[in-house]
Amino acid sequence: MNWTYAAFAAIAAGPCLIWYARRKTTEAVVSADQMSETAMWGYFLMLVGAWGALGLLFNMSDLFFALMLVPAVMAGVAKFKGYKPKDNSRPLPDWAAFGFANWMVLAIIGLGKTFVVEPMQIPSSSMRPGLVVGDFIVINKFAYGIRIPFINEVVIPTGKPQRGDVVVFRFPVDPRLNYIKRLIGLPGDTVEYRNKRLTVNGQTYDSVPVGENTYSDKADEKILAVRMRESMPASGPNGVGKQYETLNVPGNPTLYRQSVMDFQHRDACQYDDTPGGENSGFICKIPQGQYLMLGDNRDNSNDGRYWGFVPEGNLAGRAFLIWMNRNDFGRIGTAIN
Repeated sequence: MNWTYAAFAAIAAGPCLIWYARRKTTEAVVSADQMSETAMWGYFLMLVGAWGALGLLFNMSDLFFALMLVPAVMAGVAKFKGYKPKDNSRPLPDWAAFGFANWMVLAIIGLGKTFVVEPMQIPSSSMRPGLVVGDFIVINKFAYGIRIPFINEVVIPTGKPQRGDVVVFRFPVDPRLNYIKRLIGLPGDTVEYRNKRLTVNGQTYDSVPVGENTYSDKADEKILAVRMRESMPASGPNGVGKQYETLNVPGNPTLYRQSVMDFQHRDACQYDDTPGGENSGFICKIPQGQYLMLGDNRDNSNDGRYWGFVPEGNLAGRAFLIWMNRNDFGRIGTAIN
């Protein structure tokens, strides 16, 4: 389904339902709880449609927050005009009734999704084997600070990203999109990925095969990969090491050199000039205020090796839990490592 068409259809259907409800209303509405359900659905359709349509211009998470506050604005304007939720001495307009009836619930949902936790669906195989297509995950939105929507500036610091975190961020190439990858390099780190081995600040991470993983992104395609257990050593005297699994497709190159973009701070990286060669790969000195992200499915991931670094201002939160997978209920409740 083309969701853009569906969004504009919802925007068009909403006013039609509201008009129909007004035509059918025979008694004056003086309290918000008397509002026609048809009109209520009309306003909801307009909000959902606006979310989908404006998503062509803005990040969907930011839009959700703004649109969930629209009923509160409606209620505030109605209050300013002398209306109240119940027992008005004059007819209550349906827009005012909608605001009074829904502002608190929708504002709580908007604030919770923006500043506390946010659900997200995994759309690709780039984070296999830990995350698969169809996983619904939960993101800790305050892990890296309470941020102002749209500008994403931190107003209340709560924590810093750590190597190994599974991070959701605004895609630097198109900030309207949310991406999810594993954080490999912090500001100031030197990261090298060569011959499918990861080295950070001169320390090569252990990566040992632990089994196989067969998956399919297309109906007529099966990909056989090797599951690798990568060990990230502790950083600093009080640091804690981390282990997680990645995928390695035998025969695939470490890097597709022709896919590397001309990104900001491109001069901080050096790429091998022999695509597919034995020592193919790259090395980057990560600039201040920037992070390097890679997918766990190392041979099938559009990540930082191709489009560069993630600015601190693009961070959205840390993924920590799978709460639903309709194809595999056994994955429900799995912690994201």
